[in-house]
Amino acid sequence: MSTSTCYSPLAASLRFSVISLSVFSAMNAAAAEQLTGTQTEKDMEVIEVRGIRSSMAENLAVKRLSSSVVDAITAEDIGKFPDKNVADSLARVPGVVIEREGGEGSTVSIRGLSSDLTYTQLNGNFIASSPGEPSRSFDYALLPSAMIASVEVFKSPEARLDEGGVGGTVLMHSRKPLDMDANSGVFNVESTYADVTEDYEPQFTGLYSWKNDSDSFGFLLGYTRQERTNRTLSGGTDANVWRYTGQQAVDINGNEVNNSNDWGAVTDANGQRYENMWFPQVVRSSVVNEKREREGVQFSTQWRPTNRIELGFNYFGFSLKQQRSDSVVDMPEWALNPDFLTGITLDESGTIVNGMDYSAMASGVEKDMQLPWLRGSYVDEESTSDTFDFNLSYEGDNFTARFVVGKTKAKGGPKESWQAAYKSSNAGEGQSNIENASQSAAWSISDDRISMLIDPNTLNNLLAGVGGGRDAGSSNSSFVRSTLAEKYYQGDVDFYVDWGILTTIRTGAKYRDASLHRETGNNFFLDPSFDIAAGEASAGGITQFDSYQWNNGMPQAQDVFNVEGESNIAGGFNINLMPTINWHKYRDYIYSNYVPYTRIEDNFVYDIAEQISAFYLQGDFEYRDIRGNFGVRVVQTKTSSASTDLYTFLLDETDDETGEQITGDDRLVEQYQLITQQTTDTHVLPSLNIAWDASDDVVIRGALAKVMSRPDYGDLGSQQRITYVSDEWADDRAAFNEQHGFSGSGGNKNLKAFESVQADLSLEYYYAPGSALGVALFHKQVDNFIVPLVIDSQREFAGQAGLVDSGTISISPYSTVGNGTDAVSKGVEVFIQHAFDSGFGIYANYTYNNTNQADVTVAGEKLAESPLIGSADYQYNTSIYYEGDSFNIRASYNKRGETVLGINSGLNVYQDPYQQVDVNAAYNVTDNLSFTAAVINLTQSESVTRLGKDTDARLLNTSYSGRRYYAGINYSF
Repeated sequence: MSTSTCYSPLAASLRFSVISLSVFSAMNAAAAEQLTGTQTEKDMEVIEVRGIRSSMAENLAVKRLSSSVVDAITAEDIGKFPDKNVADSLARVPGVVIEREGGEGSTVSIRGLSSDLTYTQLNGNFIASSPGEPSRSFDYALLPSAMIASVEVFKSPEARLDEGGVGGTVLMHSRKPLDMDANSGVFNVESTYADVTEDYEPQFTGLYSWKNDSDSFGFLLGYTRQERTNRTLSGGTDANVWRYTGQQAVDINGNEVNNSNDWGAVTDANGQRYENMWFPQVVRSSVVNEKREREGVQFSTQWRPTNRIELGFNYFGFSLKQQRSDSVVDMPEWALNPDFLTGITLDESGTIVNGMDYSAMASGVEKDMQLPWLRGSYVDEESTSDTFDFNLSYEGDNFTARFVVGKTKAKGGPKESWQAAYKSSNAGEGQSNIENASQSAAWSISDDRISMLIDPNTLNNLLAGVGGGRDAGSSNSSFVRSTLAEKYYQGDVDFYVDWGILTTIRTGAKYRDASLHRETGNNFFLDPSFDIAAGEASAGGITQFDSYQWNNGMPQAQDVFNVEGESNIAGGFNINLMPTINWHKYRDYIYSNYVPYTRIEDNFVYDIAEQISAFYLQGDFEYRDIRGNFGVRVVQTKTSSASTDLYTFLLDETDDETGEQITGDDRLVEQYQLITQQTTDTHVLPSLNIAWDASDDVVIRGALAKVMSRPDYGDLGSQQRITYVSDEWADDRAAFNEQHGFSGSGGNKNLKAFESVQADLSLEYYYAPGSALGVALFHKQVDNFIVPLVIDSQREFAGQAGLVDSGTISISPYSTVGNGTDAVSKGVEVFIQHAFDSGFGIYANYTYNNTNQADVTVAGEKLAESPLIGSADYQYNTSIYYEGDSFNIRASYNKRGETVLGINSGLNVYQDPYQQVDVNAAYNVTDNLSFTAAVINLTQSESVTRLGKDTDARLLNTSYSGRRYYAGINYSF
């Protein structure tokens, strides 16, 4: 136990009861000083007590002292149990729900809103990550808990905080050497095992901090390394869309559904017609295997040459290497043919197809069934993220000035990317006799699960050379690489004043210069005799039709399929046999027989540049038992975007005389159209926060503000890909229901930034040391929220000679995003936190969120209605723990209610309520050494999504990522 004595103007201004003082006595001095943000360097008497109860009291003290609606977690709370990263720790904060990837927290959502609306910063700035799919969201898997000293969750904004969090803002503060003891640190070694992988894999985290005797200079070094195999098992119909046969579909309320691309009717082998019903266009089983190696480095230094000046430098570097394969069994739309379709089953309403049976002999003669369609992909990629900042602070007599300059950059993408597909039949192999590796197949939906049944002899037949037609059109080696970078410059000055109720005037400015570049490329593999120089000099250059797959170069199925089907299907779907491609054999075959050639597609552009300028002015006030802040933040965003729309015209697939596949310009033509756009938006964001200490134990808070969030990069700038199917192409594929006309997908450059006017009112009762309960009401009026859409799009088209005249064309289906207007998110949040003298404790919270049906528009036209995308109607977290002298254990139960994910086929996509139980434990051998263990997803929960709210029968996807176990040793010194 250590004691230090000092004076705090803030503490003196507040009336504290004996209970409140007990709460403060449990606080750690360094963390309290860092988090309150308004206290002087040495501010109050602190009795340092370590443990879970002390950290709970510390968190409550931060919440209580704050003028805004804030929750906090501190180093003791983060590190006491073996949380995998900060997201896992945040799962215990009221109103916060996390989503996991491979057993680890990856994203954070606040008060039932989408994680895309949570703005996360490290030491006050954005960290670039996920370059393969660049995002404004933060990847929490980057940061192990040991690197973080404290986290604040702001549910109401302040003018001094960076804009961007309609849902809320998460501020993470890294450990600093001058806040730690000299020669202190932590080492953690653990192993993990998952039921879906059945592999044991290591993880290491180390942190060391040093400072001199005068506390004027110090440095900190952290390192983490993780090897991890993730495996996700998914079954469903979400690959494409559900279709409707016959007349116009209507929803549960009798409203017509925007799904005009109906199929008229589906007919089976017996001539039975099925009309006026929904059916899935594609049914799929998928297994994704990811082998990851992640490394992270942290280096921080602080120097105080005088009592007034402090200089600091921070560096965070992360790298991720991963090999990912996706093995897929599809029963696609070409199965909807009376030559194969022997029977259909319907749900209780008789309007939704929940099962189909197929046979190659359905017509009485063996036909070229081509299903199941067996395909997959393999990616070997590496990405890096590097962030550094220099900071300077100066403490004057009546002011404090801070300056920060930094840069964050993430880059990377695939080194290799493969896609390949094979058909059950010998289609495309130039053989006159028909051979089907699979004579029969079937699928069904029941008990929230896709079940697939294929001929048990399928794999043996493929390995014997029966069937296995090579699908060149679905085999390629294209890739996307990205670079996301941001430079930032910030200056802040706090003036300490005595102007009536005003105590501090805060002002500052920040400039951010961000850029995103994505490049698309292709790896072609050429015959050794191919004349590369001549190919490059030709009019079209070297193209995909020069590559191996279009020149009878794909390996035979019997040479590259695994001798056994995919095993250990622990969840997600059911299947009796799942043949898969051996990617090592596949790529070894290609590299042994062909010469690699890489072409960057310079005419396929995706660039976004943003210049963001912000200025704020904020006043902190205090009068008797009332404190708070008010201010305004003015932000100007200049955005320049450039992307290339790609129109692909599918002309003719098969030569009518020879039956051979057509290649080159006779098969397809590509037309590029560069689209550029510049926009300038200015947002004025006022805010007001007020807190009233109504009694010694009760705090009442109110907040009112306007906030904004920018659209995600992919939604804003993604290229449009439009495909046109000609009559000749459709005729060649008539047996497989290939539809004539346009279809496509793309981003929306006209997206506007999210805007929200929000209000908060809360009551908090601090009734015992480390114990409190409270209730909060919130209301958000949200404009311009973003909704994924699958729609029919009408647009003007310049025409394509000999194919399509200029004029208005219809693109159906078209996948894009649009803005919603006048959405409301309102609800209530309650929490309780209690520590018993026996060592037991509980913290529990519940959030109810009610959202309305808001209009969704594209190009000013209303297309649908939708609640806020990513919003859940309720969520709750409950943790029960025990802390003894040598043994600690915690069980956590998290549940999130039904969540809205987007619009597909005119209906909303919903994720079912999801619940999960986790257990963490630690045994303390000494004060410094402990053994840790954890079970994540003890309940083996699965994620389930559906189409529409009127029925459970339109299943979209069920996925399972496994139950994961951890065991390790933790040493702190």
